Amino acid sequence: MYCIISTFNKTFDEIGLIYFIPVFLEKVLSVGQIVEVPIWTKIEIALVLTIWSLENLNTLKIKEEKIKSIISIKNDNIFLNNKQLELAKFISKYYFTHIHNSVSLFFPRGLRLKIKDNKIGDLKKIEDKINYNFNFEKKLSNKQEELFNEISNNSGKFLLHWVTWSWKTEIYIRLIKEQLDLWKQSLLLIPEIILTNQLELRLKKVFWENILVINSSVTEWNKIKAWKLIYNNKSKIIIWTRSSLFYPYKNLWLIIIDEEHDNSYQSDQAPRYNSLEIANKISDIYWNKLLLASWTPSIKSMYQAIKGKYKLLKLLEKFGK
Repeated sequence: MYCIISTFNKTFDEIGLIYFIPVFLEKVLSVGQIVEVPIWTKIEIALVLTIWSLENLNTLKIKEEKIKSIISIKNDNIFLNNKQLELAKFISKYYFTHIHNSVSLFFPRGLRLKIKDNKIGDLKKIEDKINYNFNFEKKLSNKQEELFNEISNNSGKFLLHWVTWSWKTEIYIRLIKEQLDLWKQSLLLIPEIILTNQLELRLKKVFWENILVINSSVTEWNKIKAWKLIYNNKSKIIIWTRSSLFYPYKNLWLIIIDEEHDNSYQSDQAPRYNSLEIANKISDIYWNKLLLASWTPSIKSMYQAIKGKYKLLKLLEKFGK
């Protein structure tokens, strides 16, 4: 048997590299695991993307004797599931970037070092039940209640156009609470943490310590800690910037993108991507709800709403008026 792998270092591959799977690994190797492979004169770690039979290899007309063999499985953890691998391959194809560039998005730098040094440990832990505390103060207005029900009772994608002092955050809170009651994860994407402290504080006031807030200023150790919490489904409410789209969610059912018009959702480093396009693809793969919101929706999002891709919702009245 054979497999296609992706390293984390820069190579000239586009879709991955082909390696032979030794007989003693055939029954234990899985897609999504990390393996050790020889590349030139070095031993590198790599992610298993696909497992192939000899028939698949024959279609490429590659001589078997030229294919190197996997050395070992680094550990037993499955780091990326099939849906995440589908997303990684989509990014590589859609944005014309090498597969190792898109795969690296799913692995914070510190996590890669932990894996390489065999310090990641066993990720297969049983999820502990967590008792969530809430502190609701505000009741929804009639218009807020109408919009909440529209999103809650329907699947798909929505674009919320709101005005200042309309208290759209209260709709976010009720949607997140709804997912918590079903023991599901919610992701709230924010453009810049310094500009959204008020939003963060409001959610913390409601959900207390149950929120995981991460931004670019946190240490690599905290990013690894957050990665593990999300992997084990112990974090149900995540507030983060665009990199959070690539963390290992197990039960993600709601994505909210606040200030969807903001330019910081565009990545200017390889691989260059648009967070809104990635979120849309995640919604297609996971069949979850996607809510874009802004007081000045982007022209592209508004056009897509007119064309029917998003359900356009309007909250154009101030709270209490």
